[in-house]
Formats: sequence, structure tokens, C-alpha cells
Amino acid sequence: MSQTANLAIEHIATNQYQKEVTANTAFDALDGALAGKLEVGLADADVVLSAAEALEHMVLRATGTLTQTCAIVVPTNTKLYAVLHDADGGVNVAIRTAAGSGVTLAPGERAVVYCDGTNVVEVLRAAPTGVAAAPFDVGCSFNGMPGASAVLLRLPMVRAVTFPADMAGSRGIAGTAATASATFDLRRNGAAFATMTFAAGASTATFAAASETAFVAGDLLSITSPATPDTTLSDLGLVLAGERA
Repeated sequence: MSQTANLAIEHIATNQYQKEVTANTAFDALDGALAGKLEVGLADADVVLSAAEALEHMVLRATGTLTQTCAIVVPTNTKLYAVLHDADGGVNVAIRTAAGSGVTLAPGERAVVYCDGTNVVEVLRAAPTGVAAAPFDVGCSFNGMPGASAVLLRLPMVRAVTFPADMAGSRGIAGTAATASATFDLRRNGAAFATMTFAAGASTATFAAASETAFVAGDLLSITSPATPDTTLSDLGLVLAGERA
């Protein structure tokens, strides 16, 4: 009987008796391939999954206690997997085909991977459970008094970064306080996403942002001074607190 090319699900044959049996078996296989989870117990040795184990499960969860790196080995059928490294021991786990290099996960990591018919390649990776995102802070300073609509910072991003709502954790100071309120625009690719304001008589700034803002590699972060500059505000220093996305 013929089968589908990737998941090896049997086709219904022409004039087949009890077609519902084949159809129901196919539905079950497809259900598993899209939503099934397989617990893969590891014990310091590679585990080779059978075609049924691999193709009829979407989620592969590594368990057990390890003292050395080992692998979950899947067949070369093209397929998407979600892999959870929940094994104990503090060592890495890989997912690969018999002849491929595959993808390696650190303890606690989660990854979506794709078997392309030859090797397993990474699609998406998440940090280990309970581990905070890595901080990514951007700092700059400006000596003297900023002019009208002056660009204090023009920074191209080289990786994905997210700044939180209200720019929580960010700081701005001035060597000489403002005479009147002065508001600076923080811009993503030219569009304002947050403000930094020095109130009249203040030498520390407050920040405002309606929501978190995500930058991707290639985006431009800039800071622009007010169109009407303050007459005394000068010698600025600031740090924008973000996180690696």
C-alpha cells in the first residue's frame, strides 16, 4: 500500500474494504505527529527512535540522569520537532540523524528543530526554564548643551533587543539641571517609541513608553533633543535598560 512521502501514513487504496480502518489509523498518526509527546529516557547513551516513535510524535522530551552528552537519533524523514531538555546531570543533549551533526541543547533549553531529510537544523530556541533574559544596556553621554533637535545617539542594532514598557530600569542624569521641562524622543527607525524628560529644575530624567518595543538586527535606535532647547540643561549621561530578545 502506498504511503505519504514524509510521515509514512498509509493511503486508502482504490476499492479498499473497510476504508474507515485505514482512515482512522491515518488520523491517529497525524494527531500524534502534530501534538503527541514522547518521553525519551536517556542513560549516558544515544537513543535511536524507531520510525513510529519519531514520526508519530511532535514533542520529544529528554529525561533521565546523564554524566555525558548523548543524542536522540531520529530517522531522515522530513519533519518538525519540539525538543525539551529536561534530563538531569547538567550536560548537553543533541538531536540528530544517524549521519548528521544535529542540534545541541543545554540543560533546560527548548528548541524547535527541523529534519530536512539529511540533518536536523535549528528553527527556534528558548532559554532554559527559569533563566532570565540576558540584559542589553545602551549608554551614551553628551558634553555641553544639546542644540535644537540634535541627535544625541544614532546606533544600528546588531541583534534583537527589547526595551520594556516605561523603559523600566533606564537612567538619565544631567550635570546642570534644566530650567524648563525638556523632553527627548527615543526613536526606532525614525518613529518615537519613548520619551526621556528632565522636569524644570531636575537633573535626573523620567522615562515614558506605552508598551515594550522590540528591535531586530538592522533597526536604528536614535535619541533626539527638543526642538526648543533648554537654556541650562547640559552634560547629559544616560543608560537605556533592555534585554536580549
